[in-house]
Amino acid sequence: MISIPAFLSNVYSQDNYRQIPLPVNINSVNEEYSGMTIWKSRLYLLPQYGSRKETKLDGDFFIYTISCDSVGGVIDRKDSGLTAYRSIKVNNLQKLPDSIKKYYEGFEAITIVNGKVFLSIETTDTYDSCYLLKGKLDTNKNEINIDPVIYAAIKRYPYIVNAGFESVTYLPQENKLLALYEYNGMTGGGIGFLIDTAFKKPLKKINAPFLYFRLTDITATSHDKIYGINYFWNGDYNYYLDNNLQRHEEENIKNSIPDLKKNLNADPGYLKKNSTCYARIIMIENYRNTKWKQVVSFECAKNNWEGLALFRKGALVITDANRSSHQATTLAYVSF
Repeated sequence: MISIPAFLSNVYSQDNYRQIPLPVNINSVNEEYSGMTIWKSRLYLLPQYGSRKETKLDGDFFIYTISCDSVGGVIDRKDSGLTAYRSIKVNNLQKLPDSIKKYYEGFEAITIVNGKVFLSIETTDTYDSCYLLKGKLDTNKNEINIDPVIYAAIKRYPYIVNAGFESVTYLPQENKLLALYEYNGMTGGGIGFLIDTAFKKPLKKINAPFLYFRLTDITATSHDKIYGINYFWNGDYNYYLDNNLQRHEEENIKNSIPDLKKNLNADPGYLKKNSTCYARIIMIENYRNTKWKQVVSFECAKNNWEGLALFRKGALVITDANRSSHQATTLAYVSF
């Protein structure tokens, strides 16, 4: 278990958090995990840049999959860590148009629907659109074959530094994909899109509930209840809380996120401190809801949480460690 820094001890309980050590070959900060999903009793982990950042979309690209039974064994303390995994090769990325390759900044979300894999691409944050790819998962050959011709372009708004469509999930009742923007601090809330899984119909723009800090991933239940990761670290302050849409929102944050009230009352500059971070799981009953509800807050030190999958009576979360010695690659279980 990870010890709780003193400045976070009043925010969350360690009892609801359990770290799950990854296999040694896929647990370095170079993996930069940015998304994950569960399909047919297997957990699929999405590294932001596959196996190599430098080759972008022209080199080999792998994601990884682990048995959910193995994950459960660690949670139940039957095993000390995960050891076995499969590598899944992602094919045809090099065949994507140059317009996508030019602005490519890595993958951010994964969801699987009836054997079809959907992967979101983040682009340079001054570029007009992000992208959503689709492909077919072949579990016999351990590969995903991407369609390099048919894909969805998702228009971003507004232009916030390091904000894209990091959150994508499938809504079974709607039979649509849902993509939500990372920044949702606009007056009246943020934006999202309902997307036909065949990419044959126009995207339907929808409203998203107002939210402070980043929305880094979402996942949905069979009844379209949506859970998300709401994450903040001090490096986000200028981008998310001091821009053309928001200016120093500490007083409002106290009311919106009671967990932070005590620290903000003691120190109005708390959110600007190098040691400050905050992570919680939030939910809405369906995409039409107008306000996120907090489910649980959890450990955040050294962890840039960017992947979410519902599991048992809680959720699995995973980090994008940004190739940084100040962060750690971490898979964990948060119960609620």
